[in-house]
Amino acid sequence: MPSLYERLRNDDYTGERRCWPCTAVNAAILLAACAGVARRRSRSLAAAAGLGGAAVIALRGYLVPYTPRFAPRLASRLPGEFFDHGDTAPTSPPGAPESSASLGDADDDDDEGEAGEEVLAALLDAGVVLADEQRVSLDDDFRAAWRDEMRDLRNRDDEALAAALRAAAPTGQEVDVVTPSGWLRQDDTRWFVVSDGSHDPANENWLSRPVALSEAAAVRTLADDTDLSEGRRAQAAGPLRTFLERCPACDGAVEETTEVDCCGGPGGASADAPDEVLACGDCGARLYTFE
Repeated sequence: MPSLYERLRNDDYTGERRCWPCTAVNAAILLAACAGVARRRSRSLAAAAGLGGAAVIALRGYLVPYTPRFAPRLASRLPGEFFDHGDTAPTSPPGAPESSASLGDADDDDDEGEAGEEVLAALLDAGVVLADEQRVSLDDDFRAAWRDEMRDLRNRDDEALAAALRAAAPTGQEVDVVTPSGWLRQDDTRWFVVSDGSHDPANENWLSRPVALSEAAAVRTLADDTDLSEGRRAQAAGPLRTFLERCPACDGAVEETTEVDCCGGPGGASADAPDEVLACGDCGARLYTFE
């Protein structure tokens, strides 16, 4: 049975995932509030408020609500390297997106249709997705087969994965691997660019390696287990990512979180970053952005 300390402590914002600049901002706000209480009320009340606030910061990560939304911008204006969140978001080369696209974005076949309702209906008819009055879920057998495919592709090098992605993409699409070393955030960062070969950035869709793993595996599993058309399989690959429970890249647990990099979230530290994403709790790979 977990102790009271373990129940109160929020691991998402403490320990190794604690953001010290945001902690410092919260401490400064707490000190200012306590100073005001000491002047207007009593020192003992201010001391009690200070101890309580410090305990909350220590156990929960921050005291002021919505700290990950406003603190990065505030901390970046303070002097000293301590308050610097760092350049956590990569500066993308021309054409690279801030978040991954999908194989379905490359399919322009109007006969296939791109409406989410049509894709969901096709997956329901194929038995890939199940629905009742309360929720929509993924068929257990399909999930297991999809995970096996992801495990197989995970061990392949970039060129082999690009070949699998090329086979999964709509007919006529090319796939190139882009690894521009000058702007990498991590050594293993790379993009898989799906295009029509025209070299027009407007016709390019950039997929991160985790998304490429997920979608290539999804299309392969759909091809084995259903009679969905090639275009429909590509269109379904993106929506299926919302059902991921394990990371395609490292098999870590997938969780719904915030994109903000401070206080434990994956992605950039911009204050206007999307609030809700699916990301790996172990490696931080962003797997789906909720619009």
